[in-house]
Amino acid sequence: MQRVKILFVISEFYQSGANRYTYEIDKSINKDLIQLDILAWHPLNNSSVWDDFYYQKHKDLGAKIYFLDEIDKITNPTLKQRIDFKLFKKPLPNERLNYQNFMDEYDKIIIVGEYMYPYVQRWMTDKQRAKTFISIHNSIFQHPENYNKFNKKEEYRFISSFEEGMFQNELKEFENYTHYFFPLSINITNTIFKSDYSLTKPIKIGIFTRLSFTKPLDPFLYALQSICEKYPSAQLHIYGNGDPVKEGVMRIVEQLDLKDNVFFRGHQDDLIHSALEDNLNLIWLHGYYGVPGGFAGFDICTTKIPQVFWDFSVSSDQYSDERFPMYHVLSKFVSKSLEVIESEHVAKDLAAVQYEYIENEKDIKKFIHILEELFMNKMGEIG
Repeated sequence: MQRVKILFVISEFYQSGANRYTYEIDKSINKDLIQLDILAWHPLNNSSVWDDFYYQKHKDLGAKIYFLDEIDKITNPTLKQRIDFKLFKKPLPNERLNYQNFMDEYDKIIIVGEYMYPYVQRWMTDKQRAKTFISIHNSIFQHPENYNKFNKKEEYRFISSFEEGMFQNELKEFENYTHYFFPLSINITNTIFKSDYSLTKPIKIGIFTRLSFTKPLDPFLYALQSICEKYPSAQLHIYGNGDPVKEGVMRIVEQLDLKDNVFFRGHQDDLIHSALEDNLNLIWLHGYYGVPGGFAGFDICTTKIPQVFWDFSVSSDQYSDERFPMYHVLSKFVSKSLEVIESEHVAKDLAAVQYEYIENEKDIKKFIHILEELFMNKMGEIG
């Protein structure tokens, strides 16, 4: 049986949620049925800050990897063709022929990140757009401008982890689209858990995130200041790439007089190991629509370290879930954090339900069939 050819178009191979999503799929998809290739929009070593973390990981899985500058060789007209165009109005050759021929080789094209679509589609044919799916990896609460370059009247096929009621809000400006639900999910491998939830000092709170203006840390730093009023030695450990000075985080730390309480730990090869090794009491993370805002939250759930969330979407009242305490009011966020830190049974019970959520609802082995069936279907059978 001939395998279905699927192309994933990504921006680059940095350590990000969108690239973790692609890697988890590449790791789990049935390769006997599906050939998963990758087109990277940017070359390797494109950043002085971020490493191409997932490049070798995909290579190890056997994925064929292409780069835009390899497949988008411009077809320049010959002198005769230019003369014929000028004198006789004969059409010039299609300068994007190589790009379009490459896209024609695939049964379906998955653009990872709604922010990528306007750039990828501009040289596509209508037939190629019709077999293209857009995987959403941000939210209108983060980057509403990501949808600015979309023609809202055209037909689109979106894939996202937004459930009923959520995706309608996300795509409310679009008039004609089909939405396919696929939960953000991971391969669950961790077998070591936190077991001691007693109050230890100094209190250690962790955040796992890249330092970026798109993931503001302001509310967490203000919350830490409040907690330090009761526990002056409380610590906030921030794990992840990025320069705290360039990203403006250090400025807030200094303004709040938290230089002795905030520790920038940098990139972690194994965040699960780091969280357990550092014996964190609590994890703070961003959330959207009442659930964790990314893969770091899922990974931490497997450690049974409790998490409390800052509501990035300002919608937790509408999409509340007791498994994920989520707030956009600072006093409530601080109050719940202290309750978890100070009460063994609250911390243990919260960690248990968060682990159960990951085990039941985020194990990719239970959901990869959704994409396999979508990829295997002919376009006329989708819907």
